[in-house]
Amino acid sequence: MLSRRLRKITLLVGLLMAVPAEGQTPGCVPNGRSAGPTVSSPDGRYEVLKVFCSSQANERELALVLRNVQSGERRTLHTYDRDAGVTWSPDSRWIAISDFAGSDYTNNVVVSIDQGTPSIDLKQRLLESKPKERILKSDHLYLSASEWKSENEIQIIAWGHDSGRKRAFCRCFLVSLGGSIRECYLPVTGDDPEGYCGNIKKDVPPSAATPQTGTRQ
Repeated sequence: MLSRRLRKITLLVGLLMAVPAEGQTPGCVPNGRSAGPTVSSPDGRYEVLKVFCSSQANERELALVLRNVQSGERRTLHTYDRDAGVTWSPDSRWIAISDFAGSDYTNNVVVSIDQGTPSIDLKQRLLESKPKERILKSDHLYLSASEWKSENEIQIIAWGHDSGRKRAFCRCFLVSLGGSIRECYLPVTGDDPEGYCGNIKKDVPPSAATPQTGTRQ
């Protein structure tokens, strides 16, 4: 009798873990095998694990899993199959995810430690900003959440090129959780702005970018 109950509990846990993160493809069951370093929250209460999935369809499918250090409770935040960066907000309430999904695009979201709070699509927010920047229409556009400037504002590095105009770029934006967007100054050096941004995307010094005047809604 006890063995039967244990099998039911195991099956239920497996089904719960198999539920994909919002907006992600189904089929990823995190198997616990590490795929990269753990990223701890500033207060030490949570950590984001990079683990492999058990999916047989895609051997490179990976998952970002939020773990409560005290209780051990886990929740899948995001699935990806190339590379992804994680940046915690100073108050340990939000996690910015930069998913370098393709050779010409990224997926960029902010998720809360509270499962009931909707995620924020940073890329969509930038693309819908007014007036729209011409670079945001480029066919090769990459975004990376490089650092939090406050508990409610995050710095986004945008880089890439437009095949039609043959123009490379490297820009900086400050995006608030409330929806406002400001452009910030980034001292790009050399004659390859796209390469410059690509090299600093995950570790921009706090003094490297400064806000410019003006706010976009």
